[in-house]
Amino acid sequence: MNKKEKEIEIHNKVSSAFQQINVDGAYGGITPSGKINLNFFSERYPIPKSTFFEIKNDKLIKKVRDSSESKKGIIREYNFGIYMDLRAAKGLSLWLQECVKNMEKRGKETKNAPTCKK
Repeated sequence: MNKKEKEIEIHNKVSSAFQQINVDGAYGGITPSGKINLNFFSERYPIPKSTFFEIKNDKLIKKVRDSSESKKGIIREYNFGIYMDLRAAKGLSLWLQECVKNMEKRGKETKNAPTCKK
């Protein structure tokens, strides 16, 4: 600590396993031990088991249809989950609210607000 015990420097290190994953939503709740659980998911359409194409002169001309065995609807794939205590949840909530407020000030959604600074 320095400046009369009023601040401490925290060094951020990016793990070699660090990765970013698209998140379309989250599902969770309060655990029996009193933590908040968030399970993040991404959504996509099913990948067909097979696809049929029209062939002319040994070349694919156009898609005819997907296999009838393919899944229907939307796939919701859960990528990872997190647990946090109330203090961490409040901090995350405040940070997200600040990000939303700053994005709304710009009048449109943007992908360029990683630290949510004004």
